[in-house]
Amino acid sequence: MDQNVINFLGRAILKYQKHKITFVPQKYLVTGKATSTGWADDKELRIATKWPISTWIGVFVHETCHLDQQMQRPRWHDIREDAVGKVDDWLAGKKVDYVDKYIRLTVELEWDCEMRAVRKIIRNKLPVNLKQYAQMANAYILGYHWTYNNRKWCKKSYETVKIWNNMPEKIISLKTALFPPSKLTDLYYD
Repeated sequence: MDQNVINFLGRAILKYQKHKITFVPQKYLVTGKATSTGWADDKELRIATKWPISTWIGVFVHETCHLDQQMQRPRWHDIREDAVGKVDDWLAGKKVDYVDKYIRLTVELEWDCEMRAVRKIIRNKLPVNLKQYAQMANAYILGYHWTYNNRKWCKKSYETVKIWNNMPEKIISLKTALFPPSKLTDLYYD
């Protein structure tokens, strides 16, 4: 394993010691009806590691950035984390008013997290392809617009190479994340 990864993981374990950190040797984590490659909340950070290290370390960095958001901007984070819960409720079929507002707050949360993740990857010299990471992050962020329009989780944002491969190679601006041009959102419908 790359020495920079070992050093980063050691620092992360110390920094986030109030959280249970679990590395799961699976491709996906299952939470209710949803699958993911990682998640974090106020108690635990969990990562699926049956991927190349260059993939799962990027997910791990992303999830640590959510923990950083909690610590550094707790009120800002909590409002947006509540919005994520409202979107999840809506996706589960519950009646939720102002879903568009909750989608926007979720996009803000994820956009901020991805900006932090790129800086952390660079700062720690981690073996992550930043161009591809940014493209996949952009696809993930913009996938929330497809989710809003279809009331389904947008798996295709990170599963469909044609989508993420046509995304910008740097993290898009927050304005673009919130109000994407049709040339990007149309990729989800081809």
